[in-house]
Amino acid sequence: MLSGHNLSDVTRVRIQADMDCTTQESPVWNNTGVNLTFHIPSADKKGTVKVCVLLPDGSCHGKAKITYRSSPSCTDIAPSSTWMSGKRKITLRGSHLEFVEGVMHSHALQEVQLPRDSNYQNLTYDTPAAEEGISSSSVFLKVANETLACPTTITYYPDPEFTSFTCTRTGDDVLITIQKRADKLEMSPAELSVWGVEEGKQYLCIMEAKETSNEIDFFICVIQRTPNATFQHLKIRYGDKTVTLGPPSLFQRVILTLRMCLIPCVIAALVIVCRWQKKLTADTNKL
Repeated sequence: MLSGHNLSDVTRVRIQADMDCTTQESPVWNNTGVNLTFHIPSADKKGTVKVCVLLPDGSCHGKAKITYRSSPSCTDIAPSSTWMSGKRKITLRGSHLEFVEGVMHSHALQEVQLPRDSNYQNLTYDTPAAEEGISSSSVFLKVANETLACPTTITYYPDPEFTSFTCTRTGDDVLITIQKRADKLEMSPAELSVWGVEEGKQYLCIMEAKETSNEIDFFICVIQRTPNATFQHLKIRYGDKTVTLGPPSLFQRVILTLRMCLIPCVIAALVIVCRWQKKLTADTNKL
C-alpha cells in the first residue's frame, strides 16, 4: 500500500534501482486518492529501489523506497509433532520469517494457517487437523505468489488420552492430579487448560507441573481458594478440542494400584534371579 495526497490520477507505480537503467511498472487498484495498492514486482538481486507514481502525462512523482531482501527459510521446528485433531502451537525457526504470509502442510495444501506471531527468526502457527492414516506432513511457507518448502516435517500422533484424576485438599486449595497415557507428543503443562466442575460451576485449575512414571504422565494443577474438596468431573482443553474427564471408578483405582505396585515387584524379582544365576555359575566354575 502506498499513501500520500492527490493520488486519484495515478495510473501505475514505477520501480527503478539506483544503478539500473531499466524500470518496472505495476498497475494500481483500490485508489482512494490518499491510498492505493499495487504488486511489488520480483527482483534478481537484493537492495533498495526507488518508487514513484506515474500520471497520465508521463510524469512520475514521489521518492518512496522499497528494500529487497532474501527469501524466508526455515531450519528447525518445535515441537516436531502434533495430535490428529490439530491446533497445536508450533514454532518455526529460520531467517526472514517476517515475510511469511501463511503456513501449509502437504496433506492439506488448501488450508493456509495464518501466523500467530512472526519476526526475523521465529514464527508461530497452529497445525491443521489430519485424518486417520496420516503419519507425517511436510511444511511449506506461503510468501506472496511463491510456495517455499521447509526441510523439516511434522509427525502426527493420536490425540492424548486422559484416563482419570484425583483431588487432594491442601489448606484452602485443591490439588488435582490428572493421569494421561504416556505417548510421543511430549505435551507440556502450558498446552493444557483445565477447569474443575461441581454443580454446574467451573473453577480454573492453574497448571503447575508434569511428572512421568510407569508409562503414565501426571499433570498437576491447583484450584485456589475453593470450598469444594472434590469435583464431579474436569474439563480439559488442548488445541481446539475440549474433553470431559470423570473420576476413576473403584475398578480403575484397583487396576492402577496393582499396576504401579506390580512393575517394581517384577523388576526386583528379575534382579534376584540374575544374582542367583551369577552365583550358581560361579559355584559351578569352582567345582
